[in-house]
Amino acid sequence: MQNRGRKAWLVALMAVAAVFVSACGSSSGDSTSTTTAAGGASTTVDTSGAPDASALGDLTGSITGGGSSFQDGFDQRIITDFTKLAPQAKVVYQKSGSSDGKQQLADGTLDFAGTDSVIKDTEPLNAKKADVLYFPTVLGPITVSYNLPAVKDLRLSPDTLAKIMQAEVTSWDDAAIKADNPDATLPATKITVVHRSDGSGTTSNFTKYLKAAAPDAWKLDAGETVNWPASTQGAEKNSGVASSIGQTAGALGYVDLIDAAKAKLQVALIKNADGSFVKPTPAGASAAAAGAEIADDLTYNPLNAAGAEAYPITSPTWILVYKAQKDPAKAELIRQFLTYTLTTGQAAANEVLYAPLPDDLKAKALAQISQITG
Repeated sequence: MQNRGRKAWLVALMAVAAVFVSACGSSSGDSTSTTTAAGGASTTVDTSGAPDASALGDLTGSITGGGSSFQDGFDQRIITDFTKLAPQAKVVYQKSGSSDGKQQLADGTLDFAGTDSVIKDTEPLNAKKADVLYFPTVLGPITVSYNLPAVKDLRLSPDTLAKIMQAEVTSWDDAAIKADNPDATLPATKITVVHRSDGSGTTSNFTKYLKAAAPDAWKLDAGETVNWPASTQGAEKNSGVASSIGQTAGALGYVDLIDAAKAKLQVALIKNADGSFVKPTPAGASAAAAGAEIADDLTYNPLNAAGAEAYPITSPTWILVYKAQKDPAKAELIRQFLTYTLTTGQAAANEVLYAPLPDDLKAKALAQISQITG
């Protein structure tokens, strides 16, 4: 029964992931839209305030973004939908990691940057921090994916996960994993830990989660880069981590949900702050975001959130934009693209395995678009 349930969940994810390559083809009309996520849960999204179709048709110019690979699946879907409605405009997003996105925005080689982590004091962009706006776009689960076909519905507590990631637990039949999975038959297979080798917001949020949820067990601190044990294996971008896990028997690593689904990876249930073992789903991400405190700059932290249904490793993600734009056409294109992303675009979030923003956060993000001048 557990095996059948996991297969059904994976089939649902893959069906949803297939929508990733299609466009919704509609920009306005009703002020709400209902979408269905993996597992059949539906979400009604308020799309009021969406750009007028005729206004989008008149847009010209081009803007280039890059950075976070975590948000890339959503960005590519939204760009496809948006540019069908604005055929004279061009929007490009290239995933390269959150650290690189922030660096390129500071260097002036991008019009907007994608990031899953806030601007650090040590980053060049910090000197221009007062001139930059954070626009939250979606949120989503960071999965703990693994390659162990004989073990279905793997369950991991924060302490056990921390010990695996820092190479203290090195075999699948370790007592710590057995304690989380008393009914499972665990092989004596070596665990190969796979992590990001590039500066990554996914790494930042994953390690922040471990620091918060397993403070006594986790010893490697948190950040976009971490000094992983020499026995572990690095890969670039979420897609690279997913590929390495899929190709390595006994592997385990952290990767966003869309890349885990596209690679047909097994994903673990993670014990949350309320003691429930929860699968990574858009609904679980929404539950984690429900009570998050929103800062004045629209940063927030949904990691290790309370709630029986909250998925504990839920990542925020933002688009960073300079307030003052030199080119009026670019300024207007950025404003319209962000407005579309925060209205009509939210209805597509579940379809590509992300969660839409909570209404209060979305409203605050929409309200600050007027601060972009040029």
